[in-house]
Amino acid sequence: MSVSDRRPAPNSSSELRIALLDLMPADVRRLVEASFTYMSFGVNQVIVAEGDEADALFVIMSGTARVVKTGDHGEEVPLNVLEAGEVFGERALVESSRRRTATVRAASQVETLRLDRAVFDALVRSEPEVGRYVDLHIRRHELRDFLRMHTAFAGLPHEGMRLLLGGLVAASAKPGELVIRQGEPAGAMYVVRDGRLRAYIDRPDIREQRAYLRRGDFFGEVSLLRGTDRTASVEAVSDCELWALEPQLFARLLDEYPEFRQQIEQRVAAYDYERVANVPLDFAAELLPAAVTHAEQQSGAADTNLTSAEPDDDTDSFDGFVRPGKRIRRFPVVLQADAAGAGAASLAMICRYYGRKVSIARVRDAVHTAIDGTSLVGISRGAEALGLLVHTAKVSVSRLGDMPLPAILQWDSNHWVVVYRVEGEQVWIADPARGCCRLTRSELESKWSGYAAFFAPTEVLTAVPEENLRIGWLFGFFKPHRRVLLLSVVLAFIAAGGSMLIPVLSKFVVDRVIGAHDVGLLTVLVLVIFGALALSVTVTVVQRLILSRIAVRIDRASLDTLAGTLLALPMSYFHARRTGDIARRLNGMQDVRVILVSAGVQALTAGAQVLVAVAIMCAFNWRLMVAYVVTAALLYGTLMRFAQTRLQPTYSTLEESWGKYQSRQIDVIQGIETVKALGAEQPLRRLLLRQFDDLSDRIYRSNRTVMLYMGAVQTVSFLTLGLFLWLGALQVLYHHMTVGGLISFNALVLLTNEPILTVVMSWDHLQHSIVLLHRLNDILEQEPEQGADRTGLAPVQSISGHVQFRRLSFHYPGPAEVPILDDIDFEVRPGTRVAIVGRSGSGKTTLVKCLCGLLEPTGGTVRYDSVDLAGLDLRQLRRHIGFVLQDTHLFDATIAENIAFGSDELDPAQVRWAAGVANAAEFIERLPLGYETRIGETGLLLSAGQRQRIAIARAVYQRPPVLVFDEATSALDTESERAVKENLDQLLQGRTSFVIAHRLSTVRDADVILVLEQGRIVERGNHDELMARQGLYYYLCSQQLAM
Repeated sequence: MSVSDRRPAPNSSSELRIALLDLMPADVRRLVEASFTYMSFGVNQVIVAEGDEADALFVIMSGTARVVKTGDHGEEVPLNVLEAGEVFGERALVESSRRRTATVRAASQVETLRLDRAVFDALVRSEPEVGRYVDLHIRRHELRDFLRMHTAFAGLPHEGMRLLLGGLVAASAKPGELVIRQGEPAGAMYVVRDGRLRAYIDRPDIREQRAYLRRGDFFGEVSLLRGTDRTASVEAVSDCELWALEPQLFARLLDEYPEFRQQIEQRVAAYDYERVANVPLDFAAELLPAAVTHAEQQSGAADTNLTSAEPDDDTDSFDGFVRPGKRIRRFPVVLQADAAGAGAASLAMICRYYGRKVSIARVRDAVHTAIDGTSLVGISRGAEALGLLVHTAKVSVSRLGDMPLPAILQWDSNHWVVVYRVEGEQVWIADPARGCCRLTRSELESKWSGYAAFFAPTEVLTAVPEENLRIGWLFGFFKPHRRVLLLSVVLAFIAAGGSMLIPVLSKFVVDRVIGAHDVGLLTVLVLVIFGALALSVTVTVVQRLILSRIAVRIDRASLDTLAGTLLALPMSYFHARRTGDIARRLNGMQDVRVILVSAGVQALTAGAQVLVAVAIMCAFNWRLMVAYVVTAALLYGTLMRFAQTRLQPTYSTLEESWGKYQSRQIDVIQGIETVKALGAEQPLRRLLLRQFDDLSDRIYRSNRTVMLYMGAVQTVSFLTLGLFLWLGALQVLYHHMTVGGLISFNALVLLTNEPILTVVMSWDHLQHSIVLLHRLNDILEQEPEQGADRTGLAPVQSISGHVQFRRLSFHYPGPAEVPILDDIDFEVRPGTRVAIVGRSGSGKTTLVKCLCGLLEPTGGTVRYDSVDLAGLDLRQLRRHIGFVLQDTHLFDATIAENIAFGSDELDPAQVRWAAGVANAAEFIERLPLGYETRIGETGLLLSAGQRQRIAIARAVYQRPPVLVFDEATSALDTESERAVKENLDQLLQGRTSFVIAHRLSTVRDADVILVLEQGRIVERGNHDELMARQGLYYYLCSQQLAM
């Protein structure tokens, strides 16, 4: 309960520095102080509540208070901490209809001074200056919030911000007025409060425009930091309001606040970079530095009222960024492997344009492609890592033709394309999802966000390793069967020879049998033909049976190798790809085998037939043979080139679409219960139909391309047959060939067309296999977890449970590098029970995943028995850790097999013991098949609590020395949780355990409780110690008890 009266507080306002009162003269200050009402609040008591009428101003006299806001789901989101001397509710004095936007709650014993709006109104009537000082205070707070939003000032602590606010001097500038002039001595640094300015550098022969400055930007810090004259001029483009920071205060902030110095030095370093990699002014829009954040990109929209500087007169280059000097006729297209890979594929095209065929896997790693794609910042930093100068800009479509090309454009909000040619109203782009296409400017404008990235090569790019489609691993599967495969090739030649006997013998039938009426010879020749056909058919059947057996063995070996490679990859690989895409890659291995074994040997057989036929043609008439070979090479070679340039991109886009659609299907099947619960069947059906419409469109385009290709192949076949019928007849007329020879030659042409078609179709299949191999290489090129060479890893026979965290930090890969864990440092002795608590998103799960090696720390170490985790064999180590994940997954197997999952042999007695510890034995034994009951996708559906108990049983089955429970009992009712806890208490004796839980009953008996907040340990101790401290743990517990 609060207490209020008119007495001065024990810590009087006269003894405390209050920003609002600091602005006032002594007499006005005394008048305001006398109008305050003293109030005190106990721990966790609400001072003001969100949504209540704002009718008073408060000053914190002593203690601390938390500012919280109600989240979307009713949770409290912490916003700020108020300390002694801070004021809140100022606007309540000047805005009568205002409501409280947040709740302020006492975090300790708090004493406040309250000034009611009615009392304030009376003060203003008697002393108008009071209102003016309050307005000034509000404006200073607005300025503080404005400065907090800017990177360079956001890191300043409270005292530094107060110092900065007190030293800023207001300034203004009219359009065309110079704020700073190049060559002048160093002066103040300026912050743009409102308006727009432009910076430029005067050179002997040209004025170089540098950038536009607008609200939130600052300038003038370079000369102050380096003690040099002004390096550029800054001119106002519109009416501007500025804040000036004088050199003395700037120097003081640099000396006293390392955060301020670091940000200023980084900004100056960015200027140095921009001098090396520069593009023209932003064509009446905004320039974005390469290090800009995604939020800054979205917030900085172009302003059409901004006057554009004249474009640079030099049409050949822009300080290292080359404009297109000639037409790009054939642009190197790289198609995306999945929906998230557009940004990486676009950057790979840029690398190939500049002569370096960098693998798509390497580019994906460089740009940090995640499952939701790639950001503009990721593309920029990835390009720098690969050896490209890069600059990002927001460009007007009207100046598209002046851009340095090729450039990457942000397309349709979440996609990326490369524009490589602009001619008048026509624009050519390379779309990673579709290939090359031509658009009009209006079509481009409707899809393009305006953001673009320009590039220029450096010498570093030439040192980046190039892509090499490794297929040596593939031949390893065929090597054990090389003798059988050789036999199948020999059989292919025998079959080809048998089939080619028919046209040869036809010549003798026409020239010798018919003319001589030799019935005996005819009978012999017909019997030989039938014998050759029988031999050819028999040999072909035997060959196919041999290949069928080899195919099964190759499938087994290849899928086992791929599965082993996939399981050896780190978790980061699976986080960056959809399930359907990975499944599609694995299915592609079987398609590759079909192409290389079945279609490959068919192509060899067909090739043998062609060679035998050409040899026989030469014996009949060498002139016609030469003409046939040249004609077939030209016509069919053209078709094969078409297949390479058209069919391969078609197959690639189709594979990507199938993978995306398969991911959606898997998602629907896994979430069908949620779909039913929400009654969302029809909306989901429409969503699936829309996605399939896109897929069906690609299927249609693919089929259309293939049908046109096949039609062209058949047309070539008929033309060849007609052509050589005419040429052969001419040879007969001129007595260079007999009639029988003509018939035989054309029979050979007719029989050869089919093998040639087989070879051509095999070339088509080869294009498909190349696409599949590229997708498989995405798996095979990845670095396995702990590397391919594991000989240097220490074996883990046993562990004692002694765990040390030394300055551990972690952030997910990406341009932002937001820390999830920061400077985690603690030690756990064997047998210690550790509880980890904190708000959602504080890093608890990430911490235990680093503990188990599922995530690799980006800084610091985790040690087991004083040995660095990085030097241990993680596969062996995890056998000694029982881990219950937050999301329980049960495999499609029996209950016993799930509990003993990962063990070489299933021990029924051990399974029953583990089930008993997890309090699962009772419900399992009630089932008709008991432990042999099948669960998982095709088996019995279990409740969340039952699934969680089986997961606990699986974790304790091996009796590991270290146990990790991540919300392991969150789905259990109170009675079941108590039973599990009692059983686990006996098991945990002498074992090290880590428990993440929100329930107080689960963590209060822990030996050590670690409290995490924003990735850092803010409190540690046992339950009683932390409750006595009345910090964050006390607050979290009090919130739970209040519920």
